[in-house]
Amino acid sequence: MTLLAEVMERPLDPGYAAAAERRAAAGTRPATPVSRILTLVLLAVTGLLTVAAVLALRAPATEATSAKDALLQRIKAETAAADKLQRANDSLRLSNDQAQAALLQLQAQGALADQLQQLGMVSGSLAVRGPGLRITVRDAPGSAPSAGADPRDQDVAAQGRVLDRDLQLVVNGLWAAGAEAIGVNGQRLTALSAIRSAGEAILVDFRPLSPPYVVTAIGPTDSMRAGFAAGSAGSYLRSLDDNYGIKSDIEGVSALSLPASSGLTLHDVQAPQPTRTARPTPNQTHSTESPS
Repeated sequence: MTLLAEVMERPLDPGYAAAAERRAAAGTRPATPVSRILTLVLLAVTGLLTVAAVLALRAPATEATSAKDALLQRIKAETAAADKLQRANDSLRLSNDQAQAALLQLQAQGALADQLQQLGMVSGSLAVRGPGLRITVRDAPGSAPSAGADPRDQDVAAQGRVLDRDLQLVVNGLWAAGAEAIGVNGQRLTALSAIRSAGEAILVDFRPLSPPYVVTAIGPTDSMRAGFAAGSAGSYLRSLDDNYGIKSDIEGVSALSLPASSGLTLHDVQAPQPTRTARPTPNQTHSTESPS
């Protein structure tokens, strides 16, 4: 009973109580000048280390941004140079086609000139103009990639961006609806053209495109519009709008123009040479020997 009473009346050991009193007495002592100076020095050193760490962490981001800006400037410069060369190439191609047509007319081969022009328009080697449809496909709002955003949010936002297969389905739907010539963002499509992706960019004949994506199709406007809307491509565009917020506009235009294709170059295809059968000479005779 004495032990229980002792525990109930004095739960804290006398040694712990004495130690607590000594700590309380030491805490009430006034700070000395030396301790104050040491505290200030420690605070200053801690602040300097924090600032140095922040600057060290921010420096790589600044260098990466500078490298990215330099790369973008180089891409823009190279793209401008390529566009300038392409315009010069188109001008030379047009002059060559005009000289060829004039030569055929002088040689009294007008039908051959008309046939050559028709083949050039079908193959994409000649520029064309006429009525048709213009389909504009835009990324969903808020789907553009942003630096510093959460990668998980970027994966969700990427679903609202136009993909290469989306443009492929639109182009195939226009061909099926009766289009005679098609271009995407000014790039003429031919039988050798390819629409593919490289990272987040969409390429047509290895030329990068930027949104919005404008698909131009020359052909009979009314029948082409009806055939496209009734086909699988029309329903696919509607599903993109309903499910991912990717908007598209279809409008009929009375006068459209498309340049000649820049990627139509044949290296291994050759026209077959006509073969001639040798005629027998007048004095050449065929004789049949009888068995002996």
